[in-house]
Amino acid sequence: MRVIEIEGGSGPAEALKIAERPDPVAGPGQVLIRVRAAGVNRPDLLQRSGGYPPPPGASDILGLEIAGEIAGVGEGVTRWQVGDRVCALLGGGGYAEQAVVDARHVLPIPEGLDFVQAAVLPETVFTVFANVFEGGGLKAGETLLIHGATSGIGVTAIQMAKAAGAKVIATSRGADKAKAAKALGADISLDASADDLEAQIKAAGGADVVLDMVGRD
Repeated sequence: MRVIEIEGGSGPAEALKIAERPDPVAGPGQVLIRVRAAGVNRPDLLQRSGGYPPPPGASDILGLEIAGEIAGVGEGVTRWQVGDRVCALLGGGGYAEQAVVDARHVLPIPEGLDFVQAAVLPETVFTVFANVFEGGGLKAGETLLIHGATSGIGVTAIQMAKAAGAKVIATSRGADKAKAAKALGADISLDASADDLEAQIKAAGGADVVLDMVGRD
């Protein structure tokens, strides 16, 4: 199969080159996916530049989220069949024509989305769901405060919180980012470089859950 390798192990975008690797095979509890699209995440950029090495045992090929069709199923897999349209979260190896994935980390592509749209769902959607809804317990009618609201996680959190019936207060740096967060659905969007955040958040009634990707210890 064709894959995208990093020439020299690290470098700029120009270091990404097409290469060939053996076709992977799905083992027990795994599925083989014919990759149609792959997401690009900050860890991919950091790994490409040499600042974020893959963990032991993970693929040296970039790519943490993909969308495509099931091309094979391993022993013990009953939920998926060859031909199913899916998206998936993986520990690396997405920048390739085929990828082996833990069957538990695979989801059906939502109706109405194409492969490119579906490929960017797993990383941010799983992160927001785990932190905001499972960990934070956000419910309809409550208020979510999002710092760094125009990051990948932030823009997803705004939309998921609004879809769940919550109120959203967003903070970001700069008027343009504040405007963008408002356009995504934030009820209140504050410029962290100009507004008095504490006063305005208190005036809005505070928050039930806070999603903070920029604060220090």
